[in-house]
Amino acid sequence: MESIHFNLEAVDLEYVIRVQRGPLPEKSWHIYKRYNDFVTLHNAFQTSGLPLPLPPKKLLGNMDREFIAERRVALQNYLNIVLMNPILASSLSVKRFLDPDNYSTPFHELALQHVSMALRSEANYEVVKPIPEIGWRLRKHYFLVKNRVNPQDELLLAWVEHGPDKYMDEKELQASFKTIGSLRHPYIQSIEFLSCNEVGGFVTRGLNNAGSLRDLICSAKPKLQFMKKYTNPKQCKPLPVSDVALFGHQILEALMFLHEKGLPFGHLHSGNIVIENHKVKLLDIENGVLGLPSYYRPYFVQHRKIQTLEAVDVYCFGHVLFEMIFGHPLHESVCDNLSPNCPSLLRSVLESIISSEACKKGLPTIGALLSHPFFNNSSYDSSHSERPHFKYSTHTKEALRLAWQKTESRLKEEQKMKQEQLHKQQQQQVLANGKSPERSESPNSTSTATSAGTVTPPTVPMEFPAAPPLPPPVSTSDVGAHVERAALLGSICNFNKAKLRPAVTPVSTHN
Repeated sequence: MESIHFNLEAVDLEYVIRVQRGPLPEKSWHIYKRYNDFVTLHNAFQTSGLPLPLPPKKLLGNMDREFIAERRVALQNYLNIVLMNPILASSLSVKRFLDPDNYSTPFHELALQHVSMALRSEANYEVVKPIPEIGWRLRKHYFLVKNRVNPQDELLLAWVEHGPDKYMDEKELQASFKTIGSLRHPYIQSIEFLSCNEVGGFVTRGLNNAGSLRDLICSAKPKLQFMKKYTNPKQCKPLPVSDVALFGHQILEALMFLHEKGLPFGHLHSGNIVIENHKVKLLDIENGVLGLPSYYRPYFVQHRKIQTLEAVDVYCFGHVLFEMIFGHPLHESVCDNLSPNCPSLLRSVLESIISSEACKKGLPTIGALLSHPFFNNSSYDSSHSERPHFKYSTHTKEALRLAWQKTESRLKEEQKMKQEQLHKQQQQQVLANGKSPERSESPNSTSTATSAGTVTPPTVPMEFPAAPPLPPPVSTSDVGAHVERAALLGSICNFNKAKLRPAVTPVSTHN
């Protein structure tokens, strides 16, 4: 939010926000919001318990030009902080605030219709009730279902629409789903029933009442709303180092199996892992086939060395390790200042994955991590009661290979565009500040709104340009600097309605 638009004759104020989806500047639009719209958005966050800095109302003097300038800076800061929180940024309230045209759809009602239609031909299953908003995806919806043959068993059905990396036709997708349904591995959750159509797919699994690994770390009740569970948890607890090593080893074994079978995961995070009898179980193996974006995509898209699906899985694994050992997620794309209490062997693993240096030079392979001393413990039980199994036809194998190839190509293209965008911003900094910006391999590893699939927008110095073209965004560490503040107030004092043009701050969003 770089500009303010106001109509002095109507004594009415509107804030102009330029929103951008993804790395392409062409996919952008303007929205106009009053202060009360921000208040409504803020009220939607009350269940989170976060102390967000919404500037207070003011009954007298709210048309004073200096007050207008101060409030605009405060609202810019508020919006930036909201978008830097991955859970808030993923909420339907934020999506509807920034992109009302695309997020006014009654997603849950449509999901229920698709599920009901699909289950009509399945006499053994019926929907018991919905479980709203327990996950971070807006287009993923959960329902309790029961199998009439074993009605005492609790089952969880998840319906989700196809994502941008869906590259198979419906016939290939059906064949892939059928194959995934037969997958068996001791560290991968088995599937009870699954199906898909041209809109999306649903998968039914046994309900784990203990919840996910994230629920365990946050001491959260699994069926509570996502925002209430994770935005401001009160009792986060890291796992013992021995458990981190054991669970890490098991996750790596599952990832190795999937890659050897030509089914890379790409969706590893603590919400997609459950613990049963001290063993991990990976969830949502089907996400890649459905073309869904990864939870950590806004992080690894910043780093051009993370271009393969194996590198993506390794990078996501680093974030899971961090969350297990420290008891909270890493809200940065990299971490170069690990706590001194981090065990030395684990430190070396984390530094090889999520440090700036690692992301510049390249990440280790899954096999290399499995042989690392932190995970290569002879006491681990390598015998499994459940024998791994995954077989598919040559045609399905080729369809999957082509889909993964296209997925990697789109990732590389998006990374290239982001680098070009960063380069332009750096050049604009040179013009704006008269000095060269620091060189970097990727955008600053400031907090990124992972869950929303959004990249944190830069905070732009507030100013009113006298004529077009609109100034592009420049870097943001000096939002409250006295020099820019003086320039802003000077521009307001010299206000000329004939020359005034709105300037805007880009806010990146992603479906």
